[in-house]
Amino acid sequence: MKNVLLATAVVSFMGASSFSVSAEIAPVAFQDLSEVMVKFDSAKEFRKKALTYGRLPHRSELGRTFPTYVADENGKPKLETENEVSDTVVIARNPEPVSGAVFNEWLVPKDKWEATYGEIPEYSQFAPFKRLKTIKAIPITDNVLTLLGSEDGKTAVIAVEWNEQGMKVYKGGYLADGGYGIAPDEMAKTYEEVEP
Repeated sequence: MKNVLLATAVVSFMGASSFSVSAEIAPVAFQDLSEVMVKFDSAKEFRKKALTYGRLPHRSELGRTFPTYVADENGKPKLETENEVSDTVVIARNPEPVSGAVFNEWLVPKDKWEATYGEIPEYSQFAPFKRLKTIKAIPITDNVLTLLGSEDGKTAVIAVEWNEQGMKVYKGGYLADGGYGIAPDEMAKTYEEVEP
């Protein structure tokens, strides 16, 4: 359960990356490709500059199923995962809705939240938090797409913990050392490079 919750948390860092992928394409675990992983040795470091909202669960939410929505290819909300709310999680939310009044919200284990944001929310109302933890990320180039088995030269499907069908990544986007992809526009809007 903890792995599922952690993996769900990662969704905030991916933004517009697509989770709707063809069943015929086998996801590639890029962490198993030495030609890709060696690139992380000299990768730039980034920090999420956009705020993430966090709150403690309401008592009435404990034990209930909690849906996480992401945007589909058309910008419409799509159910990505469902997890059970407990008193060991923080409910996280991106500040901008996926569409209309539907927000990208997910569950984060409290220890992971504290390591990422520095402190646990005190209340059951959303409050803004700035990410302290950084990531290393490499650009998704033609060469990286080839290593990932791209069939069209524009996209590839990588294996992720929270979705057996994998995650579609895009040329011009990034692979993060946390095992996920970041879409090009999301990287530009949401992350900033950390100066050495």
